Parts: sequence; C-alpha cells; structure tokens
Amino acid sequence: MKKPPKYLLAALMSGNMLEYFDFFIFAHFSFLLAPKFYPSINPLYDAIIGGFFFAIGFLARPLGGYIFGRIADLDGRRRSLMFSVFGMAIPTLCVGLLPTYAEVGIVAPIALIICRIIQGMCVGGEFTNGGILLIENYGWSKAGTVCGLYNASGGMGSLLAIGCVAIATRPGMPEWAWRVPFIIAATLGVIAYYLRSFVRESMEFEAETKAQSGRDFKLLSTFHRRYIYRAFCVGAVAGVFIWIPLSYTSFYMTKILHIPLHIAAKMTVLAVVAHNIFTALLGWLSDRFGTQRTMIAACITQLVCIYPAFALLQEQQFAIFQLIMILPAAMAYAVVHPLSLVDVPVLIRGRLSGFAFSAGLSIFAGLTPMITNTLTQLMDGSLAGVMIYVGAVGLLGWAALSRLFKTNETLENQNTLMVA
Repeated sequence: MKKPPKYLLAALMSGNMLEYFDFFIFAHFSFLLAPKFYPSINPLYDAIIGGFFFAIGFLARPLGGYIFGRIADLDGRRRSLMFSVFGMAIPTLCVGLLPTYAEVGIVAPIALIICRIIQGMCVGGEFTNGGILLIENYGWSKAGTVCGLYNASGGMGSLLAIGCVAIATRPGMPEWAWRVPFIIAATLGVIAYYLRSFVRESMEFEAETKAQSGRDFKLLSTFHRRYIYRAFCVGAVAGVFIWIPLSYTSFYMTKILHIPLHIAAKMTVLAVVAHNIFTALLGWLSDRFGTQRTMIAACITQLVCIYPAFALLQEQQFAIFQLIMILPAAMAYAVVHPLSLVDVPVLIRGRLSGFAFSAGLSIFAGLTPMITNTLTQLMDGSLAGVMIYVGAVGLLGWAALSRLFKTNETLENQNTLMVA
C-alpha cells in the first residue's frame, strides 16, 4: 500500500472539529434558545420539546448519510467531504440570524427545525465519509488508531462550543450575545472548506473505480444485509452510551437537583475531555486487541458498571460517574468506523455506512435525551427507568453484535473453503 498523503489526518481532524463545533453549538445553547423559539408551558413539556429540537438534527443524519455517501461512492470521498462541510456553514449562519418567537411567532421554530435538519444531514455525510477516507488511505492495520483520533477531534469541537456558551452567558453580556457563536461557527466552516481543498482522493477508491462503477452495486441486496444490520447496531450502541455522560448528567443536575448550570457544565467538559483521551487511546489499543473485542468489551463494561455508576450519581458523585460512564462510550466510539466498514465493498461504503450507521446513531442517540429526560420526569426524579433503558441497550447490543460477528466469521470461512 502506498504511503498516505501528507497531513491527511490533520486536515480531516481539523475539518471534523470545526464541523462538530457548528453542530454542537446548538446543542450546548439549547437551554438558552428554548424560551426564544417556543413558549414554555411546564417542565415536562419543555423536556419533550427541547429533546425534539435536539433529536431532529440526529434524525436527519441517515438521509444526509445516504445522499453524501452516494456522492462519495460515485464521485469520490473528497468531493463529498467538501460539500458537507460547506453545507454545514450555511444553516449555522442562519440560526444566528433567525428572528425569535416573540418577533415572528410560529415561523421561528419552523425555520429553526429546517436549519437543524440541514445541519444533521451534513454531519451524517461528514462523520462516515471521513472515516472511510482515512481507512482507505492508512489501511486496516491502523484503522483503530486513525479513526480514534478522528473521532476525538469531534469532541474538541464540542469543547469549543462549550467555551463559547460560557463566554456568551457571562453576566453583563448583551441579550443578543448568543448569536455571535453561530456566526463565528459559520466562519470556521468556511475555513474547514478551505482545509478540505488540500485533501486528495482515496487511493483505494481510485483503484476500484477503474475496475467497476459504483452504480453497479445494489445497496439493499441480500448479500449486503448483514453489513447493514451490523452498522446499525454499532451506531445504536455507541449513540446511547455517549449521550448519557454528555447530555443526561447535565439534565439531572440542573432540572432534578437544581444545581447551578455552571457546575453542570464543568461535568460536561470533564466528560468530553475524558472521551477525547480515552477514544484516541482505545482506538490505538483496538489495532492490537481487535475492534470486535473492543466493542463487545464496551457492552460488557456498561452492564457491569451501570448500577454502581448510577448509585454514585444519586449520591451526587458526579465526576466519578462521568469517568465511569465515559469508558464504555469511548470503547464503542473508538471502533465505530472499522466495524461499520469491515468486508464492505469499496463502492458502497459511503452509502451503507452513511445510511445504516447513521440510522442506528440517529434513532438511539437522537432520542436518548428525550427518552431519559421524560422517564426521569415521569418517575419523579427516579433513576430506575434510565438504568433499565441503558442496560437493555447494552445487553441487546452485546447479543446482536456477537451474533453478527459470528455470522461474519462463518461466511468468511465458507468463502475460504470455496476458494480452496
């Protein structure tokens, strides 16, 4: 395999960081945007509506994953990544310029939903195609390492977003200060587009397209179903695991325990920093111990730790809870790209991973804040419902992925015998 292009990993990490900054600036500002874009009725209503506005960006990811994945499979990974990063900047700028509910009524939340849908579509194309480009250039022996670093860069974008929130919400800041980070985020999106212009096309993709057109591959054929199921399960497990420490902890602290927001924000920062470090480290280790084993270990770790971790949360040991819950999340996220793509034909990787992985991530990660927040409100602050939900995902994910991995090994052995 040829040596990968110089600075490829740095260019993709920089672009991914800036694009996730654009996406998560909304998530971290959601508490401030809520009263500006829809009227408040009661805490349960606010939890559901706030969760919906957060989820809609995730639920648009499969559509964007397929659209940008199709571009990646037919016209190249580089072109898809150029389109997705530029497409993210436009709705981000629009959010910063939108009039509020008090100014234009129902038009405000409708316009906000449209912006979130476009943002979600662009991130759906960004995340999967960036991982594909890295694996196809660096090879499978380094897939965990490069994808772990790439995924950690998204967390860096989230940290930038948190920093903007902290500055914009300081006492004495003008009422319109929340708009400034969105405008800055859009500007950074243009910078990310410029960085992507130096990225070269995947060598493996270029070699494959000389032999066969991507149009000849049928994504939903019987042969490809196992790849679709596997990518969906990988996205579902990783999505639920990560959003407990990144989202639910803050909700529980502020809405149930009425702890000041700035303290809850510190716990979110702790989770993001730990996630970045653990994801990069565990990605490197997965190249030595195996990506499948790493994902199964994530499910088992979640099941083992769930009861003591939530007991610590109830005792308000927030930092320890964050560090415990981020470990299985980082294990899962470190290997999502290699597990979603292994054995998948080159010319359907963009569409399959973009749609199937994004569908699992969107349905479970996108709805997890709304599900967990609503369960807690309905159960008067009890953590039992959330524990059952997270535990069920861990158990079902373990069972489903173990079966899919065995099916994959059986088919590989059959193919080997046929060749022999």
